[in-house]
Amino acid sequence: MPSTLEQMWSRTLKKIEQSHYFNDQDFKAWISKTTLFRIENNIAYIAYRSSITKAIMEQQLSLFESTLSEELPKPVKIRLVEQKEMEQMLPEVAVQQKTNTLLANKFNPTYTFENFIEGNSNQEAYAACFAACNAVSFPAFNPLMLYGNSGLGKTHLLHAVGNYLAAERPEKKVIYMYSGDFVSLLIEAMRSKSIHGNTVDQVKQQLLDCDYFLIDDIQNLQNSASQEVFFTVYNQLIQKNSQIIITSDIHPHELNNLQNRLVSRFSSGLAINISKPGFETSKAILKKKLEGREDIICDDVLDYLALTFSNDVRNLEGRLNQLIFQSTLFNPEIIDMKFAMEHLGKEPVKEKRSELSIREIKKAVTQFYGLSYADVEGKSRLKPIMNARHICVYLSREMLQKPYTQIGKDLGNRDHTTIQSSYNRACELIKKDAAFRQAIDQIKEKLI
Repeated sequence: MPSTLEQMWSRTLKKIEQSHYFNDQDFKAWISKTTLFRIENNIAYIAYRSSITKAIMEQQLSLFESTLSEELPKPVKIRLVEQKEMEQMLPEVAVQQKTNTLLANKFNPTYTFENFIEGNSNQEAYAACFAACNAVSFPAFNPLMLYGNSGLGKTHLLHAVGNYLAAERPEKKVIYMYSGDFVSLLIEAMRSKSIHGNTVDQVKQQLLDCDYFLIDDIQNLQNSASQEVFFTVYNQLIQKNSQIIITSDIHPHELNNLQNRLVSRFSSGLAINISKPGFETSKAILKKKLEGREDIICDDVLDYLALTFSNDVRNLEGRLNQLIFQSTLFNPEIIDMKFAMEHLGKEPVKEKRSELSIREIKKAVTQFYGLSYADVEGKSRLKPIMNARHICVYLSREMLQKPYTQIGKDLGNRDHTTIQSSYNRACELIKKDAAFRQAIDQIKEKLI
């Protein structure tokens, strides 16, 4: 019934808008945001959000009544009801409206596959998302999970999936949700159970009506009741071969706030790490941002930005925007290194953390390298993992003055001689490896 009422009121408002009785600005600002939520005993209940809306409609109530009556077998009278009162009268409709708003696909049109800059750090994630869009008979990887630090392009890829499907496969139903909105929606639904039915079940049915389910920042799905609902929805989507794509700031095995049965299911698909972009990719991102305006900034400034701020693509682009804005104020002939150093130096001093632990150091190091705790605590001899392990040891000694035995305990129960050897190796690398030295500096900057 609610969807029928919604369609009926939509047609009514369209007729009134086309009559040009109201100016376009007033109509869009006030009248278009009303809701027909009930018809009972020839009375149509219309919800409004502002007293201005009520005043405008009351002056021409007969126009609204006659136009709405054209959609019905019998004439109706209209009763205007404040939105809050409507929510109390009919909570399941209020939840339905909020669900519809959250499930409306509002993909950022600038986040596409075409303008996503590929590099070694993200090309696997790009390829997997593109393949998922073009799987014909069944999902290629289910679920597909993208994990890595904030600001490295995970959300961009989710929106790129949505935009691509809208253009190339419009018959596919896509749902995109931020995990925090998922929690809010279910809490609201649980509060609004009524004699008219279980609104949680209604929400679940809407979530299941899709071919692609995209959920962002799954690490924020901390509410236990929401996890129960998500578990049910997840299993049913998998059974009906709907593609699920999930993003997380951390490796699936480190999602300590989620139920083990959820984490194990995430691990059954394909998990891909997006790490910080390398120098060439970072510079390409900056050039893409500048496109057509490259002559306003020196190439060595782009090099500096790409080397210094590549940990977070949003921050990288923000620093470039900062320089461009400052150039509009001071109007230099070109943004050179002198100008960049002068204006990028105007940053607020960060407050030092009151406490620092080996775990905090380990977290900062693993995020920098795009690794998991299991990687640095394990026995792998791969160079990036070895370097990360050396930095954990070095910073734990230098910043916390922790004994080798304590550091070893927190790094996979290694003995003190192994940790001492790792510390000595880090000291050697600092002297002869500029990239290693820069990594330590950037991690320290995050910790202090």
